[in-house]
Amino acid sequence: MGEKKSYRLGIDIGGTFTDLTLIEEQTQKIVGIKTPTVPLAPEQGVKNGLKVLKETYGLNPEEIRYFVHGMTIGLNTLLQRKGAKIALFVTEGFRDILTMQRMRLPVPYDFHSRLPKPLVPRNLVYGIKERTLFQGEEETSVDYASVDQAIADAKKQGVEGIAICFLHSYINGTHEQQVESYIKEKAPELKVCASSEIWPEMREYERAVIAVVNLYIQKNVETYFENLKQILKEEGVRVKPFITQSNGGIMNLDTAAKMPIRTLFSGPAAGVIGAVNVAAKAGETELLTFDMGGTSTDISVVQNGTPTMGQKSELADCPIVMPSIDIESIGAGGGSIGWLDAGGMLKVGPESAGSDPGPACYGKSFLPTLTDSFLLCGYLNPERFAAGSMGLDEERSEKALKPLAEKLQLSVRELADRLIQISIANMYAQLSNVMEQKGFDPRELTVLAYGGGGPVTANFIAEEIHAKKVLVPFRPGTLCAAGALSASFVYDAVRPVQNKLSALSAEEITKALEELTVQAKEWLDAQESGLDMEHPLLEFLADARYQGQSYEIQIPLGPEALLKEGLKKLVSDFHAQHQKLYGHFEESAEIELVNIRARIEGQAPEFPASESLENEKGQIKTKRPVYINGTEYQADIYDRATLKAGTTISGPAVVEQDDTTVLILPDWKGTIDPFYNLHIVRKEEEA
Repeated sequence: MGEKKSYRLGIDIGGTFTDLTLIEEQTQKIVGIKTPTVPLAPEQGVKNGLKVLKETYGLNPEEIRYFVHGMTIGLNTLLQRKGAKIALFVTEGFRDILTMQRMRLPVPYDFHSRLPKPLVPRNLVYGIKERTLFQGEEETSVDYASVDQAIADAKKQGVEGIAICFLHSYINGTHEQQVESYIKEKAPELKVCASSEIWPEMREYERAVIAVVNLYIQKNVETYFENLKQILKEEGVRVKPFITQSNGGIMNLDTAAKMPIRTLFSGPAAGVIGAVNVAAKAGETELLTFDMGGTSTDISVVQNGTPTMGQKSELADCPIVMPSIDIESIGAGGGSIGWLDAGGMLKVGPESAGSDPGPACYGKSFLPTLTDSFLLCGYLNPERFAAGSMGLDEERSEKALKPLAEKLQLSVRELADRLIQISIANMYAQLSNVMEQKGFDPRELTVLAYGGGGPVTANFIAEEIHAKKVLVPFRPGTLCAAGALSASFVYDAVRPVQNKLSALSAEEITKALEELTVQAKEWLDAQESGLDMEHPLLEFLADARYQGQSYEIQIPLGPEALLKEGLKKLVSDFHAQHQKLYGHFEESAEIELVNIRARIEGQAPEFPASESLENEKGQIKTKRPVYINGTEYQADIYDRATLKAGTTISGPAVVEQDDTTVLILPDWKGTIDPFYNLHIVRKEEEA
């Protein structure tokens, strides 16, 4: 009998492809594959991927020991507004929280623009007689007659769940908990979600939105989990999957089902974690991650080897005030469709062909997309796409682009080149805007390209923004799935303080930190990871502001420094951070401590590195014409699998591999490092 094997499996469901990364623990061998996503039944993409792993690589699903899964189920539910019908219970007199929002026009100074439509219409928002004051004291106890009336009417309206957001529940959530328990007793068929349990932070509109979104997407997420569990059972997978979170961490299935809002940026966040892992081995710490898939392109900035985090993001007109990796969606994906506007101007996107029907070359449509343009310009090998599992129809691409080309009096190849240039220009414009707003200098960053389309377009982007380098991992097409496997168990918690710093003592703050630590460790234990979590990493932050300011800035908070120096370091750190962000500080001004935050991280198994010490020249497979920015070149074509450490490649060149294609522009060159990463730099610079 052979030695018993064990595996780790990472899966990420994208809009066009479902990516799988499999690690054999005994040999550390890594396999990455892509299968088409099934939009109406995404769990079928998982089943199809497992089938490929079984038939091609001999996987026995019973030997999977560790399984992490990234997804966009909650995200798509919110974007498409196809969630559950729910009601919202608020403090009496505050029914218009969702309708009034923050009274800011979506387009400033455009009085024709309108506030976004709330997820819960006003007729399903119910005022409940109760009141908690801002200090957390009860002024009016819950009037259960008003609760009964609201429940009865909501049920008549056919709601599937009830979200609760009462005033000042972030400081004292007793009333929300009482009403939640009461609804579960009186109407057990309804889902219930209290804002203070999801994220107890001040600002009732944002807190209400979080509770509403969590409940709105929960049904679809839970349905997917049930379907996934059934598929895994049928396929013989015995372990429960862990789910990736927006903050770059992972959690178990039960936690994700209860808090699906933490999964909104699940897939893209896993990609950033994978990028950080790859870059660390390659010696790169300052990154612009560039994840181009079939429907969109996601970017994020990594500084000092750490992803930039955000406390607030905007998604489908909903403010999501929870910690997440700061990711921006820009530009187009491989399925973005070319079209002419009313004035005859050539445009690309935002409409996408997705995976079904997909680009014209997939054989199901005649939609002229970016992928068709890549094919017609010679960047893609029609016989190598997706490891040869699906051939590309070049003739069909030509037919799809021909009507547009004739209208513009261009050849089909010239039109394909124009579509690529327009897409790159759109991305550059959006990317430059993001960089300027956030204060990043792209010249200091390495563009780390992944996703199915990232390595094809990253060199164009690097040239436009004057980035110093492009870094392409060995398996860029499945990096999000690999990133899921390298993610840690992460939990973020917040505790409101709402007091002047002068009125607090170091002991009070230390006690609150200890309570947050207990809460975080209990969460970690509840994940049932089966891993050694004896020494988790703990990090604390403080949200502070000058008295009279309406928004806070974050500063690190160290329990040891508090006990040793009292509040002096907290004060000096706040002044220094304010000076850094705004160019000034007020030494005599009163400082308010609004929140304290805790982040716990329990390490997952380390992702293996494929290291090679060989130094050989990669074999040029062939040459073929490529069309780049209006000029035809004879490009060298390489097979990524033959490229050893030290291999140098002079552009223009195309590097083909099973999960993507890498394009190197004429004035650039590539070098393979000991971990099989491809570094692309300008020819006048050293790699």
